[in-house]
Amino acid sequence: MQGNGLKIGITVFFLVLSGYYLYPSVKSYYINKKLDSMTEEERSAYLEEHFSDIRETKEKALKLGLDLLGGMHVTLEVRVEELIRALATDTDQTFEEVLAAARQRAATGDISIIDAFVEEFEKRDPDVRLSRYFRNDEAGITRRSSNAEIAQYLRQQADEAVNRAIEIIRDRVDRYGVTEPSIQKQGTRRIVVEMPGIDDPERIRGLLKGTARLEFHLMADPAELQRSLQRIIEYYETGLDSSLVDTSAVAEADSSFDPNALIDEEQQGTGNRLLEVMTPVGQGAVFGSVLEQDTSKVNRLLSDPKVREMLPPDIELMYTASPQGFTPEGHEIYYLLGVRKEVELDGSVITDARVDFDQFTNQPEVSMTMNSEGARTWSRLTGANVGKQVAIVLDGVVYSYPVINERIPSGRTSITGLASREEAQDIVTVLKSGALPAPVDIVEERTVGPSLGRASIRAGFNSVMIGLLAVALFMIFYYRTAGVVADLALILNIIFILGILAGFRATLTLPGIAGIVLTIGMAVDANVLIFERIREEQTTGKTLKAAIEGGYGKALSAIFDANITTFFVGVILYSFGVGPIQGFAVTLMAGILSSMFTAIVFTRIIFDYLVLERRKVVSFG
Repeated sequence: MQGNGLKIGITVFFLVLSGYYLYPSVKSYYINKKLDSMTEEERSAYLEEHFSDIRETKEKALKLGLDLLGGMHVTLEVRVEELIRALATDTDQTFEEVLAAARQRAATGDISIIDAFVEEFEKRDPDVRLSRYFRNDEAGITRRSSNAEIAQYLRQQADEAVNRAIEIIRDRVDRYGVTEPSIQKQGTRRIVVEMPGIDDPERIRGLLKGTARLEFHLMADPAELQRSLQRIIEYYETGLDSSLVDTSAVAEADSSFDPNALIDEEQQGTGNRLLEVMTPVGQGAVFGSVLEQDTSKVNRLLSDPKVREMLPPDIELMYTASPQGFTPEGHEIYYLLGVRKEVELDGSVITDARVDFDQFTNQPEVSMTMNSEGARTWSRLTGANVGKQVAIVLDGVVYSYPVINERIPSGRTSITGLASREEAQDIVTVLKSGALPAPVDIVEERTVGPSLGRASIRAGFNSVMIGLLAVALFMIFYYRTAGVVADLALILNIIFILGILAGFRATLTLPGIAGIVLTIGMAVDANVLIFERIREEQTTGKTLKAAIEGGYGKALSAIFDANITTFFVGVILYSFGVGPIQGFAVTLMAGILSSMFTAIVFTRIIFDYLVLERRKVVSFG
């Protein structure tokens, strides 16, 4: 093998490198098989225990596209207007009006909401300074900052919010246990998430959209809340006899209210629009009970500016996260609660969260541990409000509102009243992943059935195997011994292609498999050119060694011309294409590089070994 040491070294290096990059894919395959054989509880415990190792393995493994595994394709858009509102240190009516106008312009025109926001302000008053609404000493935003500086600051914050959202969503998806997800930024404000193997789309929607803003609020004063309720009920009376609704009894109602009780038959059709869709409840800070299908109607009625004025200024109404009862027909009933607006404690103090079970009822709950600062605040809050209720609010809905029986110095608390272990696990997932910097909306969603995914894998695998077998048999039949060498190069070529895809964290899709099938044909095309040149050299009477050298030398230019032009086509497809086209282009380019190497270098090593070292006679057909 004299003179081939460098070639052998390079070949072995690339083979070892491909094995290194493909090892996580093999490991991920066996992990998935192990997880599939576990129960739901065992699976969750295993994922929690080996989370870091599994995440690292999945990140390095060769990813399969949605068209192969089935699952969900979701496009999320970060709600930048909410980020702008959150960044503002001071707002007024003008601010809200301009933000609303900017949101409408951005939705209907080709302009970002930040640019529209600045333009709307300057249109109303060219001399306005946005610095009156925004302050950030760390970012250098002061009262003297220009509108251009404010706009640049908002764009920077929006970009950081999207990047942060990507990391949080990636963490949530990984903790959920999605196999080989693909999470990419699209444009400036959108995030594309592909999750193979998903069989519970509704649960995933909640996992992706939840901002994970955990807050602790004190509940409203019951007497004050019921007085407001009485005034609101009277406001919606339409001139009928007020005896139909005994509003004075609302505040003194028995606390043993049955949540299964519906709106009284006598109240139906009274003309009171509120009482037709909400039942008053005289139980602590419960404002009323509402059927799930009526929540939007109640929200519209309570959003009346005059109605808002009747509520205490420091109180807002929130729904319970889970139903508090059911109608005889099976409709869910939710409570509407009065919660103080002031946030006593937020989720930033939570250091750990885990799924637990109540020792008496065995119902799932989420146990949370706070840091030292949170523990001190929690101790002070519970100590000063013994006998009162505290609401644990996650993303604007109340998960539990227990009565504080005593001061809690340990910094521990829990979310109870959960419907299932899966719900508890999802809350733990979003709490551990952190809060999204701004709410996100699902603007596009597609679901690929798992049966279609399995059919795609089977079809793709069959096409590769049939193509490989047909080409291999033809090469052996036509070129004899040389055909066997070409087939070995073909197998090595496929290993290199998969190694390149894994090394560059590419995703293997159905069009990508088409690219591999095309590459199989192109790989033997180079061998055919070489073998035909060798046969031509042999017809001139040259020795086998001289014929091999001449054949490789004369075929080299034709091989380079054909492959380089095709490679540039792949570059163009990748640069201007999207989705499946890019998947095809990636495998095509990887296949061209590996097929040129195996056809020119690997086969030459084998022929030199057979002819020069072993003195074998190699048949070229």
